[in-house]
Amino acid sequence: MPVPTDDILHVLNQTWGHMAFRPLQEDIIRTVLAGQDVLALLPTGGGKSICFQVPALARDGLCLVISPLIALMKDQVENLRKRGIKAEAVYAGMSHQEIDQTLDNCVYGPVKFLYVSPERLLTDMFRARVGKMKVSLLAVDEAHCLSQWGYDFRPPYLRIAELRELLPGVPCIALTATATEKVRQDIVENLRFRSGYQVFQQSFARPNLSYSVLATEDKLRRLLEVVRGVGIGKTSIVYARTRRQTEDTAAYLQQHGLRAAAYHAGLLSDQRTRIQQDWMQNKVHCIVATNAFGMGIDKPDVRLVVHLEAPDTLEAYYQEAGRAGRDEKYAFAVLLEGPNDADELRRRTQQAYPPLDTVRRVYQALANYSRTAVGGGELVAFDFDIQQFAETYRIKALEAHNSLRTLAREGYVLLNEAVNDPARVYIPIDHTDLYRFQVANAQHDQLIKSLLRFHGGELFAGFQRISENSLAQHLKMSVTDLRKMLLFLHRSGIIQYQPRHDSPQAQFTTPRFDADKLPLDQKRLLQARELATRKTESVIQYVTGGRCRQQLLLEYFGELNAPACRVCDFCLARKKAKQDAVAPASLREQLLTLLRTTPQTPREVLAHFAPGQATSITEQLRELVELGELRYAPDGRLQ
Repeated sequence: MPVPTDDILHVLNQTWGHMAFRPLQEDIIRTVLAGQDVLALLPTGGGKSICFQVPALARDGLCLVISPLIALMKDQVENLRKRGIKAEAVYAGMSHQEIDQTLDNCVYGPVKFLYVSPERLLTDMFRARVGKMKVSLLAVDEAHCLSQWGYDFRPPYLRIAELRELLPGVPCIALTATATEKVRQDIVENLRFRSGYQVFQQSFARPNLSYSVLATEDKLRRLLEVVRGVGIGKTSIVYARTRRQTEDTAAYLQQHGLRAAAYHAGLLSDQRTRIQQDWMQNKVHCIVATNAFGMGIDKPDVRLVVHLEAPDTLEAYYQEAGRAGRDEKYAFAVLLEGPNDADELRRRTQQAYPPLDTVRRVYQALANYSRTAVGGGELVAFDFDIQQFAETYRIKALEAHNSLRTLAREGYVLLNEAVNDPARVYIPIDHTDLYRFQVANAQHDQLIKSLLRFHGGELFAGFQRISENSLAQHLKMSVTDLRKMLLFLHRSGIIQYQPRHDSPQAQFTTPRFDADKLPLDQKRLLQARELATRKTESVIQYVTGGRCRQQLLLEYFGELNAPACRVCDFCLARKKAKQDAVAPASLREQLLTLLRTTPQTPREVLAHFAPGQATSITEQLRELVELGELRYAPDGRLQ
């Protein structure tokens, strides 16, 4: 039965406070509610999540969301919970018990959204539960990961089609901000869209965003000019390639009086949280970050995004640059180009595909590092420090990084950046047994009472986040002693305790192979290398320019014959050149009229015009003297 317009508008207004949908959102939502499969192509900031969250809230049942990034999943789950909506997530790093409890809550509890990483989809535990869940919608976020022609191919995404067999009749919505025609075809085929599916595509054009490429030999000095040019105090993001570069750049901006901060995965989670909050609250104006920053962060007033170096693909550049101007006000996306950047980008692309022997050696080293036996280790996350790993096994850090990326692209390994996971507690026993334990163990009574006072009966229903610092302060003990007590209760079976965690992690996504028998597909790897090379050349073509920047981006995504944007550096330069071609004749006539009336010295002539015209006026006066139109009198005046 169709859902009335008033109903979905009510959901939008009550949950998010919006009075109307953005372009295409309502059409997409209606099609999903009609039970059809949908591919939604909306640019960064176009409101993709609303397209599956509103229809999920407008009907009974649970929405299953497939998402590749833990940080993005956690952000969306937190945002939904803040609005009073029950949402859960299953991802690497969670214990078996916690996953088990979360899935049970989705079967028997009032959970509306379950976010799952693609690697977790078809484990035995998940398959046993998903058929019991009342799933009303399957949402596939970052759907370009389904295509080997995309810029972030994830082999586990290909298994979503198997999941659809377990959910017959459940409509599927796939969403992405960046997809070429070939990628769009792959998404539809690999998700086994049913006949009658619909594709909704909003133009990739961003009329309010001015793209520029600025050539420079001193990027820090040029960056400072750009930030000051947009306006000190305006919100900006500067993307750097390495952690060291983020810190050096932020320090340089700070030295020149700007409120800047560095943000990268090497910082402690408390530092990252504080820096991000300071930026969100405009206490920090410029954040210098590695490229993962900004995913899922809803800050509409970013006026400037600067890239110190070009990303590897235009898809990545479009997404990152698109974090500017989400409020649809004028904003700037600037790429700084150094003299050797193109050669460096080509070199990095070639290095990103190391020889198979190197990849196998790194795979074996990872097995040794994690102490994983052949046939074991599937989806078991372990803390992973790549610098320590490379030093321990005498592998160059870059070789290790690129080999691990190759293994990830092939679907054998998954690497996760550091994500702040607070401590969590669940009480698996009933109230009666808990009370008996408290009576028999008075030394733990106050801790248990404090947990119940802070979190109530929810602790019996599922894992709840706890603040170890707040709890320790309340009990007037050290955090170290508190953790010892929590671990004792965990080992005693009174609680299930997941300690706080914020280290980078890795995991094998299949049972571990003997490295010599690892089934790497050399032909496919060569194809991937050729594709990466073509994408690199597309980036270089964009940087080289010679045409409207937005037209170049739109053509890459299949939007042909788009009009020039009129606001990129190329369009503005062409406009200025036309104005300059007209200006000399007009200016020449103004000068001749002025001097016919009263002979004047060049200094006196300049006083009649704006300071910015001084160079043009001086050149015109020189030309007019050379042409004999003007001459100098003995007193130095022009007549």
